[in-house]
Amino acid sequence: MQKIQGGERGWKTPALFSFNRWVMGAFRLLWEPFRPLPRLSALRLWSEAVQRVGVPEGLKQGPSLSMELQETLDILTRNGQELGGPSKGFALADWRREVSRHFLDSIESRQYIVWTELLRRVGEAVRTGRISLPEEIILAGFDEWYPAERHFVGLLSERSKVVFWQASKKREGQERVRVFATPEQECQAVCAEVLREWNKGQKHLGVVLLDPDDFGLLKRCFEELTDREERTPDGLRYNLASGTPLSEHPLFQTAMIPLRLPDEPDPAPLLSSLLCSPYVRILRDDWERGVRTRLWNLTSSSSVGERLRDLIRRLQEGGYAVESLQTFVSSSRKPMREWLEGFERLWKPLGFPVCKCETDTLSKEHLFSIIEQLRKEAGDLEVGRGELMAWFSAASQGIEVVESTPETAGIQVLNLVEARGLAFDHLWVVGTHGRALPRPIPEYPFVDPDELRNIQGGTAEWQWAAGERNISYLLAAAPHISFSRAVSQGEEAPYLPCPLIPDEDADEACTIDLWKEPPPEWLRARWLREGLKGLQGRPEEEQDTRQDEVKAEFPKLLEVTSFEDLLLCPFRFFAKRLLRIEPLEEALIGIEPSERGTFLHQVLQEFVAGLAVAAPDWPDDKGEAIAFLVKTVDHDLSQQPDDPFWKTERSRLLGDDRSPGLLIRWIEEERDRAREGWRFESAEGKFENLALGETGVALKGRVDRMDHHPKEGKALWDYKTGEVPPNKEVLETMVRPQIPAYLLSLKQGLLRGRASQTDQVETGYISLRKASEVKHIRMKNKDWKEFFDRWEEWIRERLKKPLLGVYPTDPKPPPSERKKGACKHCPYPNLCGIETLTLEGIEGSDEPEDRP
Repeated sequence: MQKIQGGERGWKTPALFSFNRWVMGAFRLLWEPFRPLPRLSALRLWSEAVQRVGVPEGLKQGPSLSMELQETLDILTRNGQELGGPSKGFALADWRREVSRHFLDSIESRQYIVWTELLRRVGEAVRTGRISLPEEIILAGFDEWYPAERHFVGLLSERSKVVFWQASKKREGQERVRVFATPEQECQAVCAEVLREWNKGQKHLGVVLLDPDDFGLLKRCFEELTDREERTPDGLRYNLASGTPLSEHPLFQTAMIPLRLPDEPDPAPLLSSLLCSPYVRILRDDWERGVRTRLWNLTSSSSVGERLRDLIRRLQEGGYAVESLQTFVSSSRKPMREWLEGFERLWKPLGFPVCKCETDTLSKEHLFSIIEQLRKEAGDLEVGRGELMAWFSAASQGIEVVESTPETAGIQVLNLVEARGLAFDHLWVVGTHGRALPRPIPEYPFVDPDELRNIQGGTAEWQWAAGERNISYLLAAAPHISFSRAVSQGEEAPYLPCPLIPDEDADEACTIDLWKEPPPEWLRARWLREGLKGLQGRPEEEQDTRQDEVKAEFPKLLEVTSFEDLLLCPFRFFAKRLLRIEPLEEALIGIEPSERGTFLHQVLQEFVAGLAVAAPDWPDDKGEAIAFLVKTVDHDLSQQPDDPFWKTERSRLLGDDRSPGLLIRWIEEERDRAREGWRFESAEGKFENLALGETGVALKGRVDRMDHHPKEGKALWDYKTGEVPPNKEVLETMVRPQIPAYLLSLKQGLLRGRASQTDQVETGYISLRKASEVKHIRMKNKDWKEFFDRWEEWIRERLKKPLLGVYPTDPKPPPSERKKGACKHCPYPNLCGIETLTLEGIEGSDEPEDRP
């Protein structure tokens, strides 16, 4: 405003930096031959220094010890204390001095410098004019300077106008702390009061957490009071400045499972957690069921290591790419780089990590950054499995996964430092007990008493003065301040009162009981409302609160099999594909039909792909083809469990002296077609992004087989190991999309194949249910163009409600008195309500099923 009044027309936004960032930027401009000491490099060098000196009894060498030493270095150097020096008669401090001398020699030889030395060099450059400064520097948000930083600020003030801004207010003596029984009651009461003020029109509200342990409680209370499903877009918004420690994030914990597995007495649950976690890409429909089958049915009295190897072997036999887990079974020491490469080899085929939300993505970025830093700074360091876990733990300390929330939100939840200098209409200070205000003296085991008296925070007097200053900062932040604390965290963890602010009178102690006298604001919590209604005995006349609309994004790319579920019945698709509800397992004797079908598809794919090489005289000589078929079946059976059922399956497929097997009958059928000029072109040909009109949805899938003929064109086949769909369900009710999808994908050029001299295409099913029914069933339709016009209209109509989040119970074909229609094989009749619908209200047909 002064510049505008002085006639200047331009306005330049002042540069804004954190203190450390500005100092680091200035240091880079000096082009010094030294570089700042990276955190992991420091831990590595401390570890080497400790190895040279040895570890005193009672201490355990590792990254955690290195972190303690690095913290001691930071606190001593910032306070102008000597890190090394002569012994003074204090065992741990003298040991630290000896280790520090080796450490300081190491960083000097590697041309590293610590923070205080970096600050000194930048300060010297400021003093000599090598760094240009602005006319005025405003320092805001600071409490007390360390001696090294105070000296640096003094150098700045010699060259520039330095202004120190602080928002503080003197105490009036009226402040009191409200007392609650537990931290949970305290957080419940505070959140209710914040919401009450919000409803009165106050839109600048703040909550300061003095005790970090209260963060989870407060976050949960706000989530319950601001139910996201009921919140309007412009409704209550709040910002949680703190986040989840990286080491506690589920993605990071899942990533560490391979290091924990070898020490687990029963590794199956942990291994199942890894493979079935949401961070692993599910590569097939039976993924989770297959994992459970191979992990939970194993009984073994072998050692832990042998049991884990057996589990890994069983998973490999089932087609799960887990062979890299063998890297972590070993307890031998190896370079850290090899351990990290083992992680990458394991994660890549599993697609780990699949990120579902913003915090997952942030956790992934932190994890990969740590791996890269470990590889760069300590890749050649030989470590065991436990040591590597300790390195990950050390590298993740201090890193929080913070979800981006609106910084302009009306309710800000902050810690003490973040709240300094901000302005609110009302401020609540949670956790005002004797261990949070003032803070206790920090424990520095490697600092002797003389050093402790000369560092900031090292005495009770200093902590008392810091507590007084913090109160003055809080009082300046809002005209209304509410301090509160809990009596105890539990029976064995009482809290002392804050000595700086007295408690309210015992007669005015605060209580909150959500079940007997809930604050009105807490009635926003759905679980409390429903619970209170239940306690009050309100029964059946309660209104149905179910929502017809599902707030979940509809998949834009569907498997053909998933699309078939949707066409048969939208609710079936919803339960199976979106909710992923597993059908109740039936007590089956023998091989599950889906496993048998998957196995047969695999055999046929390998046979079709390799026939031209294995049987060059096909179809004139069928002996070579049958020999190759037997070899393929036996090879694939070797990957299956060694039990009587699979041995019987071999006889079913290949037959014996008394009767030919299913595949022998099939190969005779194929030989007849081959004599007519048909040849196998491809098996399991993939297609993707097959657009379904203008719906915005596309299909992907595999064509079981494509054949070609020099004159007849191409043929597309769908293997059926179960019932072959009726012709009517493909061409009239149009709920079987495989054949139409195959034809469209070929027409649109989504299937790879050799060029054809004709546009003719035949399609249909190959029945492989049993040997007596093996045959090629051609789909007959005179006008495919007219069919696809109707098909596109039907799909558009069928997708209309699901695209809006509505999945009605609408089976096609519908059940009737004579037939069950689409409900025949549906596993969810007790969930969808179909049993309560009258047959008169469902449009059906009594015509007998026809076959193509």
